[in-house]
Amino acid sequence: MVETPQAALRVALLARDCQRGQFRALLESEGIEVVLDGGLNFPLPQSWNGAEVLLVDMDSAPNRHEVESVLQHAPVPVLLNAGGIGESSIWHRRLLGKLQTLANRAIPSAHIHKDRQRPDLHLVQEGGAGDEEPMWLVVLGASIGGPKAVARFLQALPPDLPVVLLLAQHISESFQDLLVEQLDRCSQWPVALLGENQVIDSGQVWLVPSEQRIEMDGSGEVRRAADGWLSTQKPDIDNVLQTAASAFGSRCGAIMFSGLGKDGTRGCESVSEQGGFIWTQSAESCVISNMPEATRRCCRVEFSGTPEELAKALVGQCRIEQVSIN
Repeated sequence: MVETPQAALRVALLARDCQRGQFRALLESEGIEVVLDGGLNFPLPQSWNGAEVLLVDMDSAPNRHEVESVLQHAPVPVLLNAGGIGESSIWHRRLLGKLQTLANRAIPSAHIHKDRQRPDLHLVQEGGAGDEEPMWLVVLGASIGGPKAVARFLQALPPDLPVVLLLAQHISESFQDLLVEQLDRCSQWPVALLGENQVIDSGQVWLVPSEQRIEMDGSGEVRRAADGWLSTQKPDIDNVLQTAASAFGSRCGAIMFSGLGKDGTRGCESVSEQGGFIWTQSAESCVISNMPEATRRCCRVEFSGTPEELAKALVGQCRIEQVSIN
């Protein structure tokens, strides 16, 4: 059966004059149709020429309020790009993949390269019936000082681990997209904000939304609930951890990074009760050590270290799991 060729992805572009030509050339070289390009002039255009996604060069944004206006009023999904155009082919392919994802498009097979394909991330028992082992879920809890610590952790983490990372970072809704963009650029781990109904899989970092509570099950399906968080902390790390522990049981872990307060201590107790592991960032490597220290006072913490040491320990944990399963 011959497949019908997929129509070209239609992208609107907002960038400075000096960057616009480079972005357009890159997108068109990947078979993308740039249907609108211009500077960040307001109000936003009335006609979008059928664009499916908007790419905004953050270096062109004069101030934060104008970026927020784009996010609030653009009629299509928005991808915020910070730091200009990357020089590597890997960066180019990741930009293409993000645009395809936001436009709800499948990435054409011609653009799938071997160095971006991940190995089979579901470990199967040798000689068994072929049933897939449930994935490991590791919740990263963080507050003040957390983004920098998590970035260091991801930079030290190889991309082929059989785990999914769920980031519960205290942050306002207006800054979520920027955090995702910054973390996504810092390592080989793709980072995205959880959608309304998301199937999560290994090899990915998902940011928990600050505006809505989440629900999940052990199959990897995560849903945004209709109501918000019951706590003043957004997101509520305790609730995230309790939900994760209930869904994943002993295949759930928690790593508590830099932060103020003690959010996450009750949730870590739930993870520990289910047989999961609790790790913390070392106090001397934190911007503010209250959160990991509160966890150490209330729970049995198996390991503490710098973000790089935590990454190395997680690699070791995954190797132990693979040996025990295989």
